[in-house]
Amino acid sequence: MLPKRQGKLIQTKKIYKIHIYIMKFLASVHNTLQDLYLTTQPKPWHPQKPRVIQFPVNDICNAKCQMCNIWQQKFDYQISPQELAIAVNNPLFSEVRGVGINGGEPTLRKDLAEIVDVLFGNLPKLSNIALITNSLNSSQVIERIGEIGQVIKSHSGHLDVMVSLDGVGEVHDRVRGRKGNFENALKVINFIQNSDLVSSRRLGCTVIKENVYGVHDLFEFALSQNIYIKYRLGLPHQRLYSRYVSEPFDLTFAEKYHLSVFLENIIRFYETSEQQKFFYKSLIGQIMYGKPRAAGCDWQHRGVTLSARGELLYCAVESKTLGSSISENSEHLYFANQEHLANIVKTKCDTCVHDYVGLPPTSTLLNNYLNKGLFKLGINPQYLKKSPLIKPVKEIKKKISFQKRMIDYGVDLAKINHSQPAQSFSRHNSEKYRVLICGWYGTETLGDKAILGGVVNSLQSALGNLELHLASLELYISEMTIQQMPELEGCYLHSITDAIKVAGTMDLVVFGGGPLMAIPNLAEMIAIFQRAVEAKVPTLIAGCGVGPLGNFDYNQAIKNLLHLSSYRIYRDENSRTLAESLGICTSEDFVAEDPALTWVKSSLASLKPIENPQKSPVLLLGLRDWPYQQYAPYLTVLEAEKLKNKFETEMITALTHILNKYSELSIIPFPMCTNHIGDDDRWFYRRLFRGCQDIQNRLDLSYLGAEQKPLDALKAFQSASMALTMRFHSLVFALAAGVPSIAIDYTLGKGKVKSLAEKHNVPYMSLDLITAEFLVSRFGDILNGDGQDLKYFVCPQTLNFSNAVSLFIKNLEG
Repeated sequence: MLPKRQGKLIQTKKIYKIHIYIMKFLASVHNTLQDLYLTTQPKPWHPQKPRVIQFPVNDICNAKCQMCNIWQQKFDYQISPQELAIAVNNPLFSEVRGVGINGGEPTLRKDLAEIVDVLFGNLPKLSNIALITNSLNSSQVIERIGEIGQVIKSHSGHLDVMVSLDGVGEVHDRVRGRKGNFENALKVINFIQNSDLVSSRRLGCTVIKENVYGVHDLFEFALSQNIYIKYRLGLPHQRLYSRYVSEPFDLTFAEKYHLSVFLENIIRFYETSEQQKFFYKSLIGQIMYGKPRAAGCDWQHRGVTLSARGELLYCAVESKTLGSSISENSEHLYFANQEHLANIVKTKCDTCVHDYVGLPPTSTLLNNYLNKGLFKLGINPQYLKKSPLIKPVKEIKKKISFQKRMIDYGVDLAKINHSQPAQSFSRHNSEKYRVLICGWYGTETLGDKAILGGVVNSLQSALGNLELHLASLELYISEMTIQQMPELEGCYLHSITDAIKVAGTMDLVVFGGGPLMAIPNLAEMIAIFQRAVEAKVPTLIAGCGVGPLGNFDYNQAIKNLLHLSSYRIYRDENSRTLAESLGICTSEDFVAEDPALTWVKSSLASLKPIENPQKSPVLLLGLRDWPYQQYAPYLTVLEAEKLKNKFETEMITALTHILNKYSELSIIPFPMCTNHIGDDDRWFYRRLFRGCQDIQNRLDLSYLGAEQKPLDALKAFQSASMALTMRFHSLVFALAAGVPSIAIDYTLGKGKVKSLAEKHNVPYMSLDLITAEFLVSRFGDILNGDGQDLKYFVCPQTLNFSNAVSLFIKNLEG
């Protein structure tokens, strides 16, 4: 039994611990509510005491980076540890939790450990030091990290180390202006990965013209090293003496497009921080649409910069020097210059792309807090979303959301059944026919681009001069399509909202190919068609499939879209049958081939045949990630993932086998989709082959970088000896190019792939039944010359789609 006095002491300690816990909890609640309230207020916000300091500890560097001119500066003066102690011993810094140490190159300072010790000695709430290094002098950098790591450990703090890495191998060396920088960075990465002095490790990539097409390769490198990577856009920067430099940062539209799609995929497949995801989203909006910055920034109200000379600034990008933190009162300087800070927020922040982060909008912040709360309860939000128990809730939410979407876009369901689509032109008063094409553009795959080309060519043939308009769900993706395709020269691009407004001023509105399927964006398409019908503008369903179908609301929406059409051309008989099952009278409807074949045929005629094809066999892959939500909605997420994993395992087994058997064979993983909305195939291939070194050694990865123009993509198919196709249009392209093919039916027997394969006697198997043995056997037939001989497949001389369009136009003309 404990003595009475000792028992009281233990009890007192317990009460004290509980008291501390309660105080911390209340402080956390207070800060949370304060932050939430702040996000509801208009900016600029009233400045608070800084929680974070950016501290470039020197103004010199041993690299020669393209995006920075600090290396041109000569050493003059830098703040000493003694002066730093004076500077930070000020009430202004009483709330600082973190200090970011950078430069120049901070590890050039021999007294860096002393600097860190001073910071911990004078900042009562400091817990985290974040160091950024170029790692050029690896031995020196490792030594400095060890020194400051020991100091931070002695203060029970945390050390975060970010290694600047802008590419793999020579790419990084070119960006940084020093040969051997990449190899030295590897040494530092290896050190921080294995040092218990480092709490967290990261790579930081600054994207400029030199390395924009290397971001995928760098991402794969980061994954191979099991280290987190963050991307930022290079920008002119006063602190880096590059304010008036433009060349490294002046990205072309194609380069911005490539980076934006890459970041969208980073958001979807990699990044876990909601704050960082929101920053990437904001950055995409800025660089593609010129939108004002939406991402938060602590330096707008609770961040400060301390320069290498001891000067105090708000942010390092735009702030003037407020004064000296050594000889003046920092607290007074910070709060007395609020007007300057407010002016920065009002006039500069909207266009700033710096990777500072801070408080996001209220809804995002609430979501962050909810996820944190779930984690504290031991619940992973991602697993929760996949739970079968959530599925009924998601279905109800989906139903309500779709109904609201229809209302928001002005769809009047009561009028649709009584609508009479126009049967003649009524608004043609100019030399050119004004034609609006809508559909799933803004998400277009290579196949969709071929469809669009086929639709435009057919309309051009039937109508002559066109004034072409395209409605897009994501404008920058369709802008890329317009730039890539000569057929679209002069095309006007519209957002969906604008397309709805102008639909009634057109001579013709066309749903240009692709499937009429059960997705939320049906609402937008119905709105466009309804506006056209109300204005007596003819409407055309041009070479579309029907399905996959969905719940009652979606199926009714597909029926409504079909009903609002003056004329309907399906891409296969199965689609007409499905339309009929929805209650559509199809007796006067037409069935033709997919419009993509029209474009492929005319394009092949313009391309020179490959005179000297490779002697070694080439297997072209037209695969994709399996979208089981669309094609197997009856499966639980766990069941679908299990089936998908089995399919991918069989695929790897088959490819490994044939590569071992045919030593000269090489593989081209070809992406039919290169945007995030339609599931970027480049990401699928990189994931599929990750860790499969034997296969990787035989891959031609040249098509997994920049997006290819449609004509260049067609050349890739021409060069192949055989193809393994999964995406519908990869089979269309392969057949048209005369390439022996094997098809994988990812619709599980319900749709387009099966129909096309059977029509052309292509060996195929449903994804849920696929085996390595089947694939190996069929590959062997082709390589040994024992199977199908499709090398001489030729498109029919006359295609029905163009004729069907011409017939429709003649009917409209009376």
